[in-house]
Amino acid sequence: MSPNIVVPSRAESMPYIVLEALAASKAVIATRVGGIPEALGPTSAGLAEPDDADDLARVMASAITEPGWRERAMPQAKAIQLVFSSRVMARDVLKLYHEILGFPADA
Repeated sequence: MSPNIVVPSRAESMPYIVLEALAASKAVIATRVGGIPEALGPTSAGLAEPDDADDLARVMASAITEPGWRERAMPQAKAIQLVFSSRVMARDVLKLYHEILGFPADA
């Protein structure tokens, strides 16, 4: 069994710890703030409500007691790579800069 990573943040933009843990095939338990639901999926069983210790404890207990929890709760590695790889993120940032500066799409 792969160890779980717990990220009980109250506010985040896109925490690299979540992306790095997913890339390392770790199960992530985190609060539903910032970009975390984007990485895990908005309906992931790995998400807990922020500032709710009981909900966080419930998710943690489920992760260690329910067979197959990780497979049901975590996104597929390929799905993460398609959205959050360094190549994809760099391409998207360059595209945004081009749009802001008014450059042609193929520039």
